[in-house]
Amino acid sequence: MLSDVRFSERMQQVKLTQREKKIAAYLEENQDQFLNDTITEFAEKVGVSDATVVRFCRHIGYKGYQDFKMHAARDMLPKERQYNPVLERDDEPATICNKIFNSEVSVLSRTLLGISVPMLEEIAERLQAAERIVLFGTGGSLNVAKDAVHKFLKIGIMVHVYEDMDLQHMASSLMREGDLAIVISHSGSNLSALKCLENAKAGGAFTVAMTGYSRNPIAKAADRTVQIASEQTMYQSESVSTRIAQLAVIDALVALAAFRDYDASYEAIEATRRATSDTKF
Repeated sequence: MLSDVRFSERMQQVKLTQREKKIAAYLEENQDQFLNDTITEFAEKVGVSDATVVRFCRHIGYKGYQDFKMHAARDMLPKERQYNPVLERDDEPATICNKIFNSEVSVLSRTLLGISVPMLEEIAERLQAAERIVLFGTGGSLNVAKDAVHKFLKIGIMVHVYEDMDLQHMASSLMREGDLAIVISHSGSNLSALKCLENAKAGGAFTVAMTGYSRNPIAKAADRTVQIASEQTMYQSESVSTRIAQLAVIDALVALAAFRDYDASYEAIEATRRATSDTKF
């Protein structure tokens, strides 16, 4: 039962609809099992729509599903388990380092096992052929996108990233057939990223999502989805392991694109080296 957590009290303080009662009953019986579910996965398990889950969360006083999960985790899980599930409060520094490094290696290995190489080859081909390429993301995902710009420029592929969300929405609305949009969102539930993907797709652009191992709105909307593994923790989208795996996928795409025409890529590498040589000793 959920009598020991605060959101249980909130459910009892409001009048729930029949569908919301169905959600409440599922939560009573499944306690912490929903903490690693995306909104789509949770909705499917309960047998309701994503919109019903959002309405339920707001009805009992939360901003949305993510806000609900985060508060539930704080009530139900030890603090150190929320940061990283492999760590214990009394771990020695050496043990913490070993566990963290092993976790990074595990996420990279699981991401590689789940990747479709032919799909990466197709994306690399589209990267070379696209008239315009724009990457979209917020927070840590935006940092991955900015790193991708640097790497693709080195091999002569012009990629654009906009930090301001209004500019991202505007840029996505102007994408057309022949363009390529890459949306990075590990949760797959970021509303701004989803809107950018939908805008780009509506204009005729080919869309690629880099997201987690789950059914989520962004993965379902994209033309192609590259799935990224993570630790099983409430804050998956903030984990360093996830970022490292995303960066590794970008590195793989850069290499695949470069070797499709390595002579041209090498010329770009040399040109960009010369352009930045004066800034180094």
